[in-house]
Amino acid sequence: MQAGTANNLVVAMKDHLVMFDAPYGEAQSRMAIDLAKAKYPGKPVKYVVLTHHHMDHAGGLRTYVAEGATIVVAAPNKGHFDKALRRPRTVANDEQQKARKPLRITEVKDQLVLKDDTNEIRIYNIKNPHAEGYLLGHVMKENVVFVTDLISPRGQIPRNEGSLAVGEAFKKYGITNSTIAGGHGTTAKQSEIGPALGMENVGSR
Repeated sequence: MQAGTANNLVVAMKDHLVMFDAPYGEAQSRMAIDLAKAKYPGKPVKYVVLTHHHMDHAGGLRTYVAEGATIVVAAPNKGHFDKALRRPRTVANDEQQKARKPLRITEVKDQLVLKDDTNEIRIYNIKNPHAEGYLLGHVMKENVVFVTDLISPRGQIPRNEGSLAVGEAFKKYGITNSTIAGGHGTTAKQSEIGPALGMENVGSR
């Protein structure tokens, strides 16, 4: 789901939705949630997986809390988000200030699996040069990997510390022949960007 300059990934499970990232603020999160629920009627947003703590991917988290969603974050960031999300909004009220839903945060130290009998999502906390604590999400059924900032697919993808970190994660977890969906940009085929991933000699298919 593309909006503005940052994207969400929406994964439909049997009876709920899992969404990746909460870009910018309440308006974009409200739009993303409404569009997702319109496409998948009757399925609430149960989880929002946050790739990392930067504002352009986390600024709209409070809207998901107001939806009753569990926030999934990378270690060691649970304390930061717990403190930030509990602060009152007394000047400009938002949905959570009105709803006062309980805060549920799950921290991923190494990896987490969300699954039912229709799909499986594997979430990995990976080493990277961009942020302390970073989650990479792999949707198994569609073989889609959600990557934010380390790779932003727009034309030629450069080989740099970020792309190599993604390649190392792919090697570690045996991810092959995937489609990379960018938190910025569009998509790229893993098999076509082996050099950027540092996988040209190990097979990126």
